[in-house]
Amino acid sequence: MRLFRGFLNILREHWRTYVLLNIAVYGLLGATMALTALFGLQERGLERAQAFVDLPGPGDFVVTAYVNGDFVSAALGTFIFNLAFAALLTTTIPSLVIPFFGVAATVYRAMEIGMWLTPTSGDAAIALLPHAPVLIIEFQAYILATLGTVILWRSTFGYQRLELPSRRAGYRAGLGANLRLYLVIVLVLFVVAVFEAWEVIHLMALLH
Repeated sequence: MRLFRGFLNILREHWRTYVLLNIAVYGLLGATMALTALFGLQERGLERAQAFVDLPGPGDFVVTAYVNGDFVSAALGTFIFNLAFAALLTTTIPSLVIPFFGVAATVYRAMEIGMWLTPTSGDAAIALLPHAPVLIIEFQAYILATLGTVILWRSTFGYQRLELPSRRAGYRAGLGANLRLYLVIVLVLFVVAVFEAWEVIHLMALLH
């Protein structure tokens, strides 16, 4: 409970930034889907998504698990992949060196996934509906990771406002905030991975 209160305190302190990030990310996601449909770029989006899936690496394990209907491996693989690649490697870790890099990374991710998921037909749009809650909740984890990158450099550059003795102290304080945020990020991504594996392996089979 103490750790969860720490998370809530961070959100209360930075609620304006959190709200703005939500508006920007979900807005770009929706706008990209609308523009992709408007200009008939759905096939290009599918090609980009397939090219990403075909990249060699840990994603092969995840794809194989889904193809084989292995629920446990699919859920675990999805969780590890989303946490390691989407949250840590492309958002948080680069931002430890490059100020606010996570903001650009998450904006790009929203636009890319918006293009990938734009339905190519009415049936495809109906099939996408069960995935919409997964997508919305999953992006909360990435928004929280992005919020952490903003807090990190705000506290570093604004250490005097926080009554800290140096930029190094501000940086350490930002790292502490990121760790508290990651407790919730991990939980969100785990829940999403379990539901996504169930959705793809079991629910989609029923719909077809």
